Amino acid sequence: MVITELAKGGAVLSQKARKLGDFDREFVLRAAKEAYELGQAPFEFGPKGTALIIVDMLEEFVRPNYTPYWIPAATEAVPKIKELIKVCRAKNVPVIYTAYHFHEDGIDLPRGAQYIPIYQGDIELAGQIFNKPSVYSEIAPEPKDMVILKPTYDAFFGTKLDLVLRNMGIGTVIICGTMTNYCCAATAKSAFMLGYNVVFGSDINATDFPEMQEAELKTLRRGFAKIMTADEIMAKLR
Repeated sequence: MVITELAKGGAVLSQKARKLGDFDREFVLRAAKEAYELGQAPFEFGPKGTALIIVDMLEEFVRPNYTPYWIPAATEAVPKIKELIKVCRAKNVPVIYTAYHFHEDGIDLPRGAQYIPIYQGDIELAGQIFNKPSVYSEIAPEPKDMVILKPTYDAFFGTKLDLVLRNMGIGTVIICGTMTNYCCAATAKSAFMLGYNVVFGSDINATDFPEMQEAELKTLRRGFAKIMTADEIMAKLR
């Protein structure tokens, strides 16, 4: 049996044909590095059959100095997200928002949430903050837009998002929001496993630590999504 490596998104993994048993350490490490850094999913997309999912761009995460969960990079991403929303509306691309939401006592959170550092040991405080979430005012939804409430990172888990997208005839989802390596990535990975083509905005998904931003983009690029800037995405939709 012979396996021939092909060019993928401009990153040539190898020109040679190799037999099973002939994939040495140098080859597999180089191939992985190229896929993480240069890989690009080759699918095409346009306005038809595409939806924009805005993940958790809430006052609680985006409004400066408002809560201990403020993500400064999310605030910085607002102008580009706002521009993308405008393009989507002009092209009749559905805009769907998600909002991180759970009961004030945290009873509907995953059981392990009480132990993890992201809640800073204070589920009660988090419950007070996220019991009544609201989308950041500068990119607030219009009356026709759907807002999906979710109690955990993945916007598909335990929600009607998949049903809504399928009823709309959506095959490609564009994901933006916060945080890149939590809710945005969890949603992107779930979308991929549910059969959607995933477009993930490199400059319109934000997190609280630059090194984690780059690491997550590399993981998504290699195995889950087409990574593009907001300008590149808008060019495809126009």
